[in-house]
Amino acid sequence: MAVFDNCFVVLEVKDLPFKEKKKLKLAITDNGGTISFMVNKQCTHVVTNNLDNVSSNRQRSIEKFQVPVVGVEYVFHCVEKGTLLSTKEYSPLPLPPTATPPPSSRTVFKVTGQLPVEQKPRVKYTPVALAPRTENVEKETETKSGTHVGHHRVYSENDSDLPTFPSNFKVAKYSTFRRARPGEGWTVLELQSCQGQAGQQYRVVRYWSKGRGCRVSVTRDMLVHCSTSEEALEVYETLRKELLDITNVTQSTRLPSRPQGLGSSQLHQLLLEEKLNSSAISQEVGVFVELLWTEALGCLGNILNIPITSISLNDVSRAEGLLLQVQKGLKEGAKQEELQRLMGEFYSLLPHKLESTPTTRIISQKLDLCQLIRDMLKVSEATMWSSTPSCLGKYHALRCSIEHLSPDSPDYRSVRNLLYDRPVQILQVFQVTRPEELQVFRGELGNVQPLLHSTAPSSFVGILSRGLLLPRVGVEHHGIERTDIGNLGGGIYFSDSLSTSMQYSKPSATDGTRLLLVCDVALGQCKELQKRDPSLSCAPKGYHSVHGVRQSPTVPSDFKDDEYVVYSTDQVQVKYVVRFRAQDDPVTAFQPTVDISTDTTQPASTADLLSEEEEEGVGGYKNPLEDVTAGLLDSTGQPLPLQAVNVKCKLMDLLTQVIIFQTYTNMSKVPIEAKYVFPLDESAAVCGFEAFINGKHIVGQVKEKEQARKEYRQAIEKGHGAYLMDQDAPDVFTISVGNLPAGATVLIKVTYVTELVVKAGSLIFSLPGSVAPWQQSKALNQRTQVSVEKVCVNELQEEGLFTLDMSIEMPYEILHLCCVTHQVKIKKTECKAVVSTLPGQTLGPDGFQLSFTLSQVHLPRMWVENHPDKDSQVNLSLPLFFFLNLSHSHFLISPICL
Repeated sequence: MAVFDNCFVVLEVKDLPFKEKKKLKLAITDNGGTISFMVNKQCTHVVTNNLDNVSSNRQRSIEKFQVPVVGVEYVFHCVEKGTLLSTKEYSPLPLPPTATPPPSSRTVFKVTGQLPVEQKPRVKYTPVALAPRTENVEKETETKSGTHVGHHRVYSENDSDLPTFPSNFKVAKYSTFRRARPGEGWTVLELQSCQGQAGQQYRVVRYWSKGRGCRVSVTRDMLVHCSTSEEALEVYETLRKELLDITNVTQSTRLPSRPQGLGSSQLHQLLLEEKLNSSAISQEVGVFVELLWTEALGCLGNILNIPITSISLNDVSRAEGLLLQVQKGLKEGAKQEELQRLMGEFYSLLPHKLESTPTTRIISQKLDLCQLIRDMLKVSEATMWSSTPSCLGKYHALRCSIEHLSPDSPDYRSVRNLLYDRPVQILQVFQVTRPEELQVFRGELGNVQPLLHSTAPSSFVGILSRGLLLPRVGVEHHGIERTDIGNLGGGIYFSDSLSTSMQYSKPSATDGTRLLLVCDVALGQCKELQKRDPSLSCAPKGYHSVHGVRQSPTVPSDFKDDEYVVYSTDQVQVKYVVRFRAQDDPVTAFQPTVDISTDTTQPASTADLLSEEEEEGVGGYKNPLEDVTAGLLDSTGQPLPLQAVNVKCKLMDLLTQVIIFQTYTNMSKVPIEAKYVFPLDESAAVCGFEAFINGKHIVGQVKEKEQARKEYRQAIEKGHGAYLMDQDAPDVFTISVGNLPAGATVLIKVTYVTELVVKAGSLIFSLPGSVAPWQQSKALNQRTQVSVEKVCVNELQEEGLFTLDMSIEMPYEILHLCCVTHQVKIKKTECKAVVSTLPGQTLGPDGFQLSFTLSQVHLPRMWVENHPDKDSQVNLSLPLFFFLNLSHSHFLISPICL
């Protein structure tokens, strides 16, 4: 039997040198003892070298549980004798009572084996017997590897028997601590939670950093696995309090600028999200954001003949498709007339101030232009399409953290050292963190190198908002003057030399400065090549990247400069943006008005969602749609042409036929194109599209989308009337009434069929009233023609007429028929009903909804229908309905129509 079997020892030896402390711990653990960090019923000894180290809280616990307090020599004497000695001979003077005695009553005493220390008088007590205990150990906290804290063993990251824990955990709580000298460094405490195969799992982890600068090392020295959230919280709080009891430790609200593994990636993601939701940025960051925004918009303004807000993402996708067709035609030697026709369609979608003849170089530039437009449209969505977003709104739209570095910071000096090979004037360095890259960056590949990447300043809005992208086309498609692009195929190219990167950078048109990216690139196993290989689309087998080795007198090579290429975006992490100026670059003054005040469109933070105003209830929150002006108004405030919506519905069992009549009237004095976006249920199937104008009845035909758009555009160019119904999403349709003459009225008829929704035993019919703003904007901005003015219809105006007439025929008795959105009149028999809206109703954003129940909804049934125009003996429709009632398992099967 070991000397310290069944002994739980608390150490209060903060002033003891590290080697002696380690020797003391080994003396206990090697002889069967367990190091504990909490004084409780299970604790058998408290070992201290200085009674001043015993906190008042711990003194009360010692007094409460009558635990012997002994000096350090007690442990070594027990080991030397090979038996557990009596604590009476090694007991220090009694612990002080909770009330502090007057200073005159202080006395000097000697702890066994230690130097005399002045201390408060202590109450005499009898040492607790050292017999083995059988009571349950209370929840405790951290210990070193191989020891236990109550029921919980504490592991280190190097333990071979360390339990597995899912990698997709969430950080429920965290604390950061900074340690002053001696032992300078940082400590992070995390409470992690995850849903595993055995249910919800919890773990408390402590990260401990040592050293300074590039010599910092981080270890996970404590990992405690808990089975319940209560246990995990208790462990976490105890560990946190233990750290705060250390004299040179203070709690911090941030991590160091270079965490280097301090904390989990999930914690860094959480901290970054909190930073992105912040409502404050520095003046330097504000000016930098304005520079990026001005550069991107200025580039588009110099090329496009229309504002970017009038372009739809759908148009951008169509334009890219046309460019790829032209690119293919150039490669295959297509006729010039066909290429000009395709480019004409491209310029009709994206009108240019100056149109160019298609060449490989022009196509490559236009593809880059499409990417820039796509980037700006997406960041504009984040500012709610504000015409004058604040600087803070633009910053939030970039969806990354940007911090200005002072010239005396370690990060600034590290970046400056990378740019040694060419004399340039470094103006600013910004540290950038993108949330997506924190999650996907494959640093585990190893060989992570800081490398350089440069491009035109107008591209940086896109790079910061969505990261670096792989090239769309290979080297043989690039008509770019530089010959070294594409030497190693379609990857993302980097350099370790500023001189090389300067070849791809351009001075800003705004202030004449250049921008450079410094990225961490996970090269992993890197294949060195001396020969060009433009066919590469991925790294050679067994490698993660390639390195084009620069030619030298001793190394023959096709490469003039060192080139590093990766073929996957998850091997790149943007770290810094350098703003610099070369020797011959022009200097242009740029002094924007920077508004860094709180922006009304900034994303809501967690604190916003759960604020003190919660006590006011749901009614205390403002509906964001209240700030949107309703009604049919164009940009000049003129009324728009959708005048009325009439709906005819026929409900037969679970099937519904809906006919929508839309009346358009052109109030202006010139022909226009009216566009109206309306929603349908995703299960709806459109089966009819007709138009009535000037005594004519036009029936729509289903055609391939591009062909239909082409015919629509050609008809308007010739001055004819044209009508187009387009499906932009599973539940979003657009009606385009083209070349509507001045003062004319047209009636559009749309027919579709759908199914009733069965919910909690009720049958529900709904007619949506509005489309999500982003869907509506994308659909309305589509450019279907350029001959007449386009007028966008957002919704039916309040004074616009809305009527609905519905007939209901059911196989069983109709019960509880009601409409919750409109005032209606109802006539009903047992199995049939007629519903009509009362006069003066309108179709608002909530749409129309009617519900009812049947006495026997779950019974199967079959209907027999005759064709209205053909032989009824041959053309029959037999819908068969099943709707199973599995009430015990609360599982419903949708109706089936055969």
